[in-house]
Amino acid sequence: MKTSTTPRYSARELQAAAAALAEGRFSPTTSRAGAPATIDDQPTQPHRRPDGAADEGEHRTERTPVETGPAAISIGSAPLVRVRAANAGAGASTIALALADVADAAGIRARVLDAATPAWSGLTGATVTELGAAEGWRRGRRGAGVLIDRVDDLVHIPAQVPSPRPAEGVDLTVLDAGWSMRELAASGADTWVSATLAHVEVLVTRPHALALSQSEAALIDLEDQLNAGLVLVVVVGASRWSDRELASAGRLLRAAHRQDAVLFAPLLSAKALPGLGPDPLPKQLTNPSQRLLERITTITGPLTANRT
Repeated sequence: MKTSTTPRYSARELQAAAAALAEGRFSPTTSRAGAPATIDDQPTQPHRRPDGAADEGEHRTERTPVETGPAAISIGSAPLVRVRAANAGAGASTIALALADVADAAGIRARVLDAATPAWSGLTGATVTELGAAEGWRRGRRGAGVLIDRVDDLVHIPAQVPSPRPAEGVDLTVLDAGWSMRELAASGADTWVSATLAHVEVLVTRPHALALSQSEAALIDLEDQLNAGLVLVVVVGASRWSDRELASAGRLLRAAHRQDAVLFAPLLSAKALPGLGPDPLPKQLTNPSQRLLERITTITGPLTANRT
């Protein structure tokens, strides 16, 4: 009896593939030009209602699809930290937001780029004030100095994510990649989300055997960066790596562990963290994220040195 080697794909990936074929791998852009924004922008549009609908009077622009191509771009002078999930439900959006929050508390002006399609975004309700939409993105503000840019229109594949809006006065850019490692690998150079070089790669995973196996597979694509000391692994749901868990880790995870590049964060209950809303995150998350920020600055150097 032969064992089938036909790859299996999720319903989401099949839908994305069908949409890509139907659309000729087009991506949305905007016909409306937007001036570079700063951390101190004043709100220009009302906040969305809790049900996600636009408030009365909110204006949305029509965008003309354009063909995509190799998409490595410049996101600005601030160091770029790309946060990816090694497996579903790892908590990448939580780690990205916590990193921005602790940077804000340290006087570092951070911007979060949430590249997920709106229906899959983990940061929809994370802003305190909405600053309006332009160039395919919806911008909001959180805390004293955090900008959050979220994709504004439905996209089916990473290659359709629009190029980021300009933003001035930013010390650190945190990219929440928002897609699975397999989806990003399939898009390759067609999307800036994975093609743009990052100063630091953060891989978020869980401590069980399957997640660690998927993390090992993800690190294969990041092996050059790992060897250069540019990869950090955050294990959510553990306070340390036990001998049993370390024994199940692969070669690259062990290498990260030897580099002191493995950090830990708790998995909070729904009562402790009901969602990523506008309120400050619990200290159980900000304390380990502070250690993550400190580890990042050993790679990037002092982040406030990027101020203009």
